[in-house]
Parts: sequence; structure tokens; C-alpha cells
Amino acid sequence: MAVVGLSVETDNLGMRKRNYTMRGITAIMAMALFTMCAKKTAGVETGKPAGDTTIVINPTNPTDPIIDCTYTVPASQWQVDGAKIAAGSVLCIPAGKRGALLLKNLKGTADKPIIIINKGGQVTFTAAASAGYTFKTQNCQYFKIMGNGAPGIKYGLVVNGGNIGMTMDDLSSDFEIQNIEVRNSGFAGIMAKTDPTCDVTTQRGHFTMKNVFLHDNYVHKTGGEGFYVGNSFYKDGVSVACGNVLPHDVVNARIYNNITDSTGCEGIQVGSAVSGCEIYGNTVKSPGRTPFASGQNNGIQIGEGTGGKCYNNLIKNAPGNGIIVLGLGDNLVFNNYILNSGDNGIFADSRYTPGPGFRFINNTIVAPASDGIKLDSETIPMNTVINNVIINPGSGTAVFKKSSIVKVTVSYNYTNKDINTCRFIDYPNGDFHLQSSSPLINAGADVSSYGVVFDFYNSTRPSGNGFDIGATEFK
Repeated sequence: MAVVGLSVETDNLGMRKRNYTMRGITAIMAMALFTMCAKKTAGVETGKPAGDTTIVINPTNPTDPIIDCTYTVPASQWQVDGAKIAAGSVLCIPAGKRGALLLKNLKGTADKPIIIINKGGQVTFTAAASAGYTFKTQNCQYFKIMGNGAPGIKYGLVVNGGNIGMTMDDLSSDFEIQNIEVRNSGFAGIMAKTDPTCDVTTQRGHFTMKNVFLHDNYVHKTGGEGFYVGNSFYKDGVSVACGNVLPHDVVNARIYNNITDSTGCEGIQVGSAVSGCEIYGNTVKSPGRTPFASGQNNGIQIGEGTGGKCYNNLIKNAPGNGIIVLGLGDNLVFNNYILNSGDNGIFADSRYTPGPGFRFINNTIVAPASDGIKLDSETIPMNTVINNVIINPGSGTAVFKKSSIVKVTVSYNYTNKDINTCRFIDYPNGDFHLQSSSPLINAGADVSSYGVVFDFYNSTRPSGNGFDIGATEFK
């Protein structure tokens, strides 16, 4: 299996980050090649001609796709080289247990992506914790890895073990990962990045990872981050043998509708996502169980070089900050429920922030051990804190400014020591809808100019005579 080289760096807040690079295959393993023929040959089943395959949704049962396979990858095959696989092909992985899998050189197109999907039931990939990965893509573009190939099974592909559970690496781009369960990885659960090396093709300006869609996955019991997308050191880069090099940009990333639970570090961490980034609809439970260093135990980290939106997420029991924002300064954080953080509900700092400001709008923050929203963002032109609910911060401070240099607009926020004053339908059991008697109703500012025109449940804002405070709009 692949051997992982590990280098550890520490940023100026003492938050240690790792740069992992795969260094090839060190064990000599026989490669089973695809054979194209009209019947089963050497464990590879050929269906219709490559490029002439489809996945049709069954109209009577949309969760049961009718799969027309180009290839079937047998359990004995650990590597698929796609150099001769046409765009639009469908690679079916039959149900059962198997070892690690490496996909390389798959080249679909925007109109005809290559699809990798389970067939006949659930597939479980297992590798030892000492293995570099359990599922890896190398130099692949325009592909989809889908675990919805069998009826009644939400996570049809299970990735178990490995140092990195699932990694889209080595110049991979333009991909979608869905309905995958990842568990028991030594480090990250799902990773998407190519760390820069002395090879100029890996560096900023020469390679951009685009169109990254990670959704409806379940990542749990990892040694590091649940999701690790993009490099952490956007501004200063990383030191390699040939000097300091800058990591690639990530453009148009969507991380949504995922569940993370009991991750060693952050549930979701995104860096270097310079445009089109959205993190939404995720549930992050109990992150930061075994962090590599203090400061790596947050719920969601919006890292250096990352702009865009973070909304409609539920973050529970983070030992550190619920959400930490180190982004570009064009960040909009709204409609999030952040419950029982061990430090601040939201923490914002300025690293590389040429944008106009951080905007924190209509979040509901309950019982953080320190501040509700802590602003160390001294170089930001203007921070905006509007329509947030902040309940019982341990420090007693709803919005904290590091110094007088921090510029902030604070308005229409609701603070109280008692969650019951908000009058949710059933807060202990996770029903955050408002009772008609809630003081939050129609008490907020009009935030439509910021694009906040829906709530945590995707209901339209406003629904009454005014905007409500907090993540939920009364219906």
C-alpha cells in the first residue's frame, strides 16, 4: 500500500496542521487490467460499449437506480487505471467486502462524467490503520463516486480504516462524492487537495481544483478532521526542498448535507477555497475528540483563503469553537445552530483578508463556555453581527472585541441566560421551530440585502411583518 510522508507545521495561533503527501506504491502488487470483451473475462464484466452507458432513475422507486455498467471491478482488483476508459463509462463495484482501491487517470467530461457506483448491495473497503489510504483517486477529472446504487441502503459504499479514509489527490478535480460512510481512519475521513511540491504543476497558478461536491456522506470515528478540503496555508505556503511554494486554489466547492460524529479534530475544515465555496446543511457532532494540538478541536473551520457562505449547519458539543473563521474577509455565516461549545460559539481572526468583512447573521448560539462571538479580526474593514440569538455565554459576553481596533456593527441581537425564553417548540429534542409567543418573532432587522432570505429549515424570510431573530423564522 501507499506510504504516507508526514510533515507538521504550526501557525501563529499554535494550531498545528498537517500536510500529507502520498509517495507512491512501495509494495510490489500485481495489477489486474481491464479486458474488453463480450462476456466475463478475468473477473471483468463488460456491458455496453464505453461511453454508451447510463444510470436511469426508476420512476416507481427513485432510490433504486437502474444501473447499466460498462465495467465491473472484481474484489481482487486493487487498482483501476482509466487511461483507456472512455468518458461516460460506469464502473460498478459489486456488493461485498474488499481491500483498498486506487482509481487513476480517469478522465470524464463535464457532460459525460465517469461514474463509480455500488451494485447489488453495500460494498465495504477495509485497510489497516497503517495503510496510506483506503480509497484514493489519482489524476482523475470529471467523475462521480456514488453510494446510492442499491435500494434501501443510504451508504452503499463504506470506507473503513486507512490513515486517510478517502482522498481525492494528485491533481484530481471536478468530482462529486455522495452517500459514502467513512469510519475509523487514522487521520482525515474525506480529504480533497493536492499539496504543493517542487513539481510546478501542483502549485498555485498552474493547478486549480474545481467543482468539488461532497454531500450526503457520514464520516465518524476519525483520528483527524472529518472533511479536509484544500490546503491550510494559503497566504504563506509550505516549505519544501526547492523552497517555499503556494498551494492551489479551490473553486466552486460545496460541502453539504453531511453528518460528522466523533472526529479527532474539526468535523469540517476548508482552506484555500477562494470563490464559490458553500458549507451548508451539515450536522457536526462531537468533533475534536483527540486533537493533535490545542486549537484543532472546533466544529467547522473556514480556513485561510476561504470565502463564501456557511449556513444552516447544526454544530453540537465542540470542545473548542463552534465555528472558527480565518477566511478571505468576504464570509457570510448565517442560520447556524451552535450548541454547547467548549470555547466560543464563533471565533473570527484575520489572516489573509482582503475582503470587505465578516458577516454573522441570524445564528443561534447556546451555552458556549466563553464568548458568544469573539472578534480578533482587527484588519477587517467591518464586522457585522445582526439578528443573532446568544444564550448564556460562560464569560457573560455576547460579542467580544479583541481591541478598539476591531470595527463592528452590532444590532438586533437577542441575549439571555435562559434558553426557555426563546420558546422553541421542543429544544431538548431538536425541534427548533418557534412557538407563536416567542419574543424573537418580527424583532429582527431586514437582512435581505445580505442574501439571508430563508431560515434553518429553508423557509422563506420574512414570513410575517418583519424578520425574526435567530436561525428559525416562525411559520
